[in-house]
Amino acid sequence: MFTVYYANQLEYQKDLLIRLLEVQPLTDPFASNIILVQSPGMAQWLQIQLADHFGIAANFTFPMPSTFIWQLYKESIPAAGEKNLFSKENLVWRLMRIIPQTLDLPEFTSLRHYLGEQFTTLKLFQLAEKIADLFDQYLVYRPDWIKQWEAREQQSLQQQIAQQIAPRYQAILPTIMQDLSWQAILWQKLINDIQQDYQQDMIWHRASLYQQYLDLLANGHKPKYLPKRVCVFGISALPPMFLTVLHALSEHTDIHLFFNSPSRYYWGDIIDHRYLEKLKLKQLKQNSDEQQVVKTIYDESLTVGHPLLASWGKLGRDFLYSLTQLEPHEIELYIEPTEDSLLQQIQRSILELTYAQNESSQLHYQTGDTSLSFHACHSPMREVEVLHDNLLAMFAGDPNLTPKDIVVMVADIDRYTPYIQAVFSQYRFEDKRHIPFAISDRKITESDVVIATFLQFLTFKESLFSVEMVLSLLDVACIRQRFSIELEELSQIREWAIQSGIRFGLYKQDAEDVPNYNAWQNGIERMLLGYALKNEQGVWQDNVGFDYSEGLQGKIAGKLAHFIEALQEWYQQLQQPLDIEQWRQTLFTCIENFFEVTESRTVVAILKQAVHQILDTALESNYQETLDAEIISELLQAKLNEQENSVHFLMGQLNFCTLLPMRAIPFKVICLLGMNEGDFPRQLATNSFDVMQYQPQKGDRVRREDDSYLFLEALLSAREKLYISYVGYSVVDNTEYQPSILVSQLLDYLSENLTEPTQLAELKFSYPATIFSVNNFLEPHFSYAKEWARVAELQMATKNIEPFVTELNQSETDEVVKVIALDDLIRFVVAPQRYFFEQKLGVFLNQNNENVAESETFALDNLAQYQLKERLLQYDYASWNDEFEKAKREGVLPRAGFAFLQQAALEETCAALWNVVADYHTMPAESLKIEIHLDIDGENVLLQGQIDQLYQEQYVGWRVGRIREQEQISLWLAHLLLQIAGEQQNSLFYGLESGKVTTLNFTPLEREDALRQLEVYIRDFLQSQQQISLVPTFRLEQFSKLFADENSDEETLRYELSQLDKQNKQYQYWQRLLLQTPSLDYQQIKASFINWFEKMFA
Repeated sequence: MFTVYYANQLEYQKDLLIRLLEVQPLTDPFASNIILVQSPGMAQWLQIQLADHFGIAANFTFPMPSTFIWQLYKESIPAAGEKNLFSKENLVWRLMRIIPQTLDLPEFTSLRHYLGEQFTTLKLFQLAEKIADLFDQYLVYRPDWIKQWEAREQQSLQQQIAQQIAPRYQAILPTIMQDLSWQAILWQKLINDIQQDYQQDMIWHRASLYQQYLDLLANGHKPKYLPKRVCVFGISALPPMFLTVLHALSEHTDIHLFFNSPSRYYWGDIIDHRYLEKLKLKQLKQNSDEQQVVKTIYDESLTVGHPLLASWGKLGRDFLYSLTQLEPHEIELYIEPTEDSLLQQIQRSILELTYAQNESSQLHYQTGDTSLSFHACHSPMREVEVLHDNLLAMFAGDPNLTPKDIVVMVADIDRYTPYIQAVFSQYRFEDKRHIPFAISDRKITESDVVIATFLQFLTFKESLFSVEMVLSLLDVACIRQRFSIELEELSQIREWAIQSGIRFGLYKQDAEDVPNYNAWQNGIERMLLGYALKNEQGVWQDNVGFDYSEGLQGKIAGKLAHFIEALQEWYQQLQQPLDIEQWRQTLFTCIENFFEVTESRTVVAILKQAVHQILDTALESNYQETLDAEIISELLQAKLNEQENSVHFLMGQLNFCTLLPMRAIPFKVICLLGMNEGDFPRQLATNSFDVMQYQPQKGDRVRREDDSYLFLEALLSAREKLYISYVGYSVVDNTEYQPSILVSQLLDYLSENLTEPTQLAELKFSYPATIFSVNNFLEPHFSYAKEWARVAELQMATKNIEPFVTELNQSETDEVVKVIALDDLIRFVVAPQRYFFEQKLGVFLNQNNENVAESETFALDNLAQYQLKERLLQYDYASWNDEFEKAKREGVLPRAGFAFLQQAALEETCAALWNVVADYHTMPAESLKIEIHLDIDGENVLLQGQIDQLYQEQYVGWRVGRIREQEQISLWLAHLLLQIAGEQQNSLFYGLESGKVTTLNFTPLEREDALRQLEVYIRDFLQSQQQISLVPTFRLEQFSKLFADENSDEETLRYELSQLDKQNKQYQYWQRLLLQTPSLDYQQIKASFINWFEKMFA
């Protein structure tokens, strides 16, 4: 008997199943209860429910429908064999052999054009994959086509399809017919190929087994080992083939199918009223306003029904239609939701199949009803942060709610996993904000670092081996351990790689004629050479020593060299296509050479098993050709992602999982994240040669319709709350984004059916872009992130902001300075704001991570040019060429002719400055120790330090660039000290600007004038120990003009301060200061500036 149990909630279906098990227990105590389910999650939930009722759930088996039916085939048709010869994996290999042999046939013109004359194996493999997947679909959803192809009746099939095809496809009918032709020929060749390999006239696949099995049952065959009862539970839809087999099987055993039907009434032919009007217009029926019924392509009559059920329920609607056609024994258990929340009103309206035709069917929203809510955020990270706050609010509002009562489903769990772990893992167990959680459904290739890294190794054939990419491999513990590299040595290796000029490439001598001195090989050779030879000793065998790897540090260089050599060997292996057995040996060698397996035995076992499976399948399919690394990589990734990874589902914690079919498990609270336009329903491009799309039939699976039904199931499975979140705003410019079309349809439905459409706004929530925004702590928002509360308080107090320029408390300052180091004084006068932040507050705002160059150099940037010019000026002009040769082998200069051009430009630029300072190179530089006692406001202060670069008691300095304010100020301070010391000479500084030499010259001063000016700086330095000094020390000429202008005021001063170049190291400090300084004392700043620099400009 075939019995269908209808219920509107899964709990009621579970009750019906339990009642069935109690009333009709199996007579054989050793027999298993067979319950077909579509997902492990459903089996896990049902086991828990059965165990909760019976006290124990033992001897229950939960096979998948396809597995169960295949087992039935094998038991009744022994010739079918144990293995499915027509699995997608097997078909791919056979198609790769057969397709090239057929390209000359006229029917294969489209494939020939796609592949091209000289196609790669990878392109052939990808095409074979698509065709194999299509044939697999045909076997399940179009078994009649397969039967006609094998009977050589493809012409009849083409005529049949041509007659039934929709008018909108008539224009491409010739293309469709051509696709059918080559597919029929290809299938027939597949059959012949398998027959030759297995020497069998009859080849069994799902379509032939299906027909043979039905014939056996129709002829009175009783299947062997048939269970007394088979239950089908929690399945929203079955392929027509499976349903037909189960129905035929019901003549010999009891089949109990539990169908979760959202409505108590028949809804297999309902349609949204708006779509109905479109159909009427499209079919051009006369007097369409009076007609209530429209025919579809399935020749079914459609009537107006609930819009949500009509729009989202096609998957279940088709299955319900198929069930009713079987005329089974039916049992119904529909129970209305008992509460009056907005969510349960919607569920009730679907159950009763009502929509806004009259006032009684409208939805009534009560203020404070949180059963249905929509949350628009700026990013996935903010979605998770907002979710965490809302979950804590739910727990606070309902003491009976626990984490296991909540499920959070997203379209792509791997995308959201980093954000989930960052937000939910930040609180310790003892923190009241801690929520225990588990993440399931992650792809093993994304969740396991060893597997992900191994797959990355297979992509190295075309890799540039950039410095960051190679260093990231050493972040993997088992790789690092394999080469005996310690974790604390990584920072040293990274620093060496950058300093030695490594950028990209494994080999110094690559495909180019000119050596790549930015390659890993050159960097490693430099490190090893540096163990014995210093950089200053010049070029030796086309290399230059690296100074930092000498002594005991050379051991680290040896470990790194071992790793790079192994990478070079692996890279060479990837360059050549290999046959199946060669790949097996190569992959296992890679695992042994790069991965320390002691602590990763399980993962390595999974890897090796996957390798064996894909390669054994190729051998079974008689594939003897060679394969590229890209194909092995794709095959391994697909095979590894088949690993079951839902073990954390229903573990008594907050569940994060992927929106998967047949996971309509009831929870008190269901949260949907990432409901963005374009992300959900998920887009899956259909192949143009998939003929099923041109002749759709009841029961066909479409990914978009599957996702729509998933959304409907989520709406119906939420018992108390449905929480919907999406990225609704741009994090860059706050542009509003639309949610998923399904969310928009739900919002439209609410707008049309709420008694007060304006109440819809109360269901929608938008949030600030950052967690520390002040709005997070103001109504109607809230946040449990108390760590950010202080920041919000400061933002809220901006109108009465506390000035930044305030004196530090005595407890916050050091003892009164008695001795001042000259270097500290220079740092203070050059950048007083930066000095205060760094030395007094311990705040460093310029510690940005260095960007590592990873591409070929064609021209040196400004910093590299400056550093190389500085090197040149340290040597005589005659030694410059040797220095360029060293720089080339250090990876500093570009390659080939670009190096020659760069060298010529640098020599020309430096020559002008060299002509000026050459004489000073022949003189010994002297130093002068400074010890000056000063009486500053009654305090005895000692200034001490040393002035270098004295040539015949005269200060002379130079730099191979523009003379900046900091050089000007430093020279001025040195000049003052020299005047105080009695050296009555000019102080000189030379610079280079636009290829010309510029000179800064300070003339002698009276000792008393110099001493008074020095006391100005010392006094302000002492004052800076308690209060920041607001003296601008950049753009000195502009500020000098500004303060000389009587019309200048605070506004013009603030504007000029805002013009500071972002590249200037003072920029961050001035920005931070101005942000918290509502008003500037213009007169005080002007007076300080004049006191500091008036004599310098004189």
